[in-house]
Amino acid sequence: MLREMRKKRMQEAKAKREVTKQKSKQKRQDKADHWKNLQQQQIIYLGEDVSKGLHQTDSEIEKLLQFSLPVFENVSDFSQKSGFGLSLIKYLAFHRKVSKKTHYHIFEIPKKSGGKRKISAPKPQLRHFQQWILENILNKISVGEVVHGFTAKRSIVTNAEPHLGKDIIINIDLQDFFPSISYKRVKGLFSKLGYSEQLSTIFALVCTQSHTEEILLDDVKYFVHKGERFLPQGSPASPAISNIIAYKLDKRLKGLAQKLGFVYTRYADDLTFSANQDNEENINKLLYFVRQVINAENFTIHPEKLHIMRSKHQQKVTGVVVNEKLNVERKKLRKFRALLHNIEVNGWQNQTWGKAFHLINAVEGYINFVNMVNPSKASVFKEKLDVIIAKHGKPIVEVRKLIPEIVEIIAVPEIKEEIIAPKEEKTDWWNIF
Repeated sequence: MLREMRKKRMQEAKAKREVTKQKSKQKRQDKADHWKNLQQQQIIYLGEDVSKGLHQTDSEIEKLLQFSLPVFENVSDFSQKSGFGLSLIKYLAFHRKVSKKTHYHIFEIPKKSGGKRKISAPKPQLRHFQQWILENILNKISVGEVVHGFTAKRSIVTNAEPHLGKDIIINIDLQDFFPSISYKRVKGLFSKLGYSEQLSTIFALVCTQSHTEEILLDDVKYFVHKGERFLPQGSPASPAISNIIAYKLDKRLKGLAQKLGFVYTRYADDLTFSANQDNEENINKLLYFVRQVINAENFTIHPEKLHIMRSKHQQKVTGVVVNEKLNVERKKLRKFRALLHNIEVNGWQNQTWGKAFHLINAVEGYINFVNMVNPSKASVFKEKLDVIIAKHGKPIVEVRKLIPEIVEIIAVPEIKEEIIAPKEEKTDWWNIF
């Protein structure tokens, strides 16, 4: 009887264990299925240090409607309405410390003032995403009247006009304008517009990058990402983001300028103040408080690019001469006429214009710049260029073979007089150089 009882208890225990085992197995399977479904419907992890708020999907709908911005319940809703698949969104936004691929073409171009400027041109998929954010979100946010860079119907000319005929012009450049705008500030921007923690994180990740180093290990190229993410110089969304983030800076500087009797405008990283001679005594006071405001807004003045120009010397604002009337620098015009003459006589070979990559694009770009300021002079140059092309042909530009699928327009804040097209016009960005 005891043996039978023990045997029965063992069988019951074994059966119970089997039931428990099956329940645990089913529980694990259900959990895995739930996780899989969740991954297909949501994005819950995008890398270290950036995934904390991805579960927070509540947006401030009233604020979004106030700005006339599109409303999304969560990233899944955004995916359906925007046409970007969840897997693509995750791929483009994922924050990796090391990867075998990069979403940017990174290269350097020479600066007019010496040295080189690093450009991060997004590849097609990322560029398309950034362009969507620009057109559907960022372009709907109005910027202040003092902003003239990367804004519809404003240009270097409209930036120079308020300073025409002034006795004193003060020009200040901000150092590393785009790179100084961090991922946290970009994320905070989208949050302030009303988007949820989840969507703000995704938008900020897509619009920023980290410093990247290429490392070759066992014949395999790796991209190592270092430091905090920042606004890349080359993204179509970066100019609009920088203008919105600098809104408070512009508001404070405008108020300060008005209080001290100055006029203030900003074109990207170029700040300009102007006044008449009777305001000479306020220059030092203005400069002191401008430094305080810029530092408080987490920007930095370029130590070598603060200039005070008086009316007895040539005064330029974003490349436009503003002493008596809007004009182009005479010395540069003479050099350009000489260049066109040399090309007409000797052809395109061995001719240069500044540090331009390709002479034809530089020539066309400068003519377009002159056209914005003085159309009559530009028409003469255009006729001359037509004669040159008829005589010597047009040199072939092969840069696109070196950097395939490159971005169409690159916004480079420090390049003022070569940025020659109003925002609503589509322009080949190589004409900038």
